[in-house]
Amino acid sequence: MMLNMPDEPSLPPELPLGKLLPLRLKNLLENNGIYTVEAVFRAYPVQLLKLPGMGISRFKQLERILFPGETFTPRRVHPPIPQAPGSSFNGVLSPGTVKTLARGGITTVEQLRAASRKELLAIKALGPTKLREIERAFFGG
Repeated sequence: MMLNMPDEPSLPPELPLGKLLPLRLKNLLENNGIYTVEAVFRAYPVQLLKLPGMGISRFKQLERILFPGETFTPRRVHPPIPQAPGSSFNGVLSPGTVKTLARGGITTVEQLRAASRKELLAIKALGPTKLREIERAFFGG
């Protein structure tokens, strides 16, 4: 008598997310086509972070439940600080104030010192707050 042996070993059935995860997290994964624990493992970490609705707090929650002891910290790349080309105020004043002064044609300390308070306030978007910042930085005010 011959036994019917399969040619290839059968894989264990995939474990559904079921009651392992909070409902909102389970729904978020299922809405993005992830229905099993194995699919979560395959998507960890980068693909999970790219899912719509998966913020870092939900990602960390998922990590605590399914990946105990593991932590993935995405490398944060800060956008460059906007600067006004050729302005000597870059890094001294806030980027918004530097750009506002540059739009008004003021890019050097000499030009700034030559401008009156009234001329500075005539520059579009340069109001009292930015003027106070300029005065504190350059006029000791």
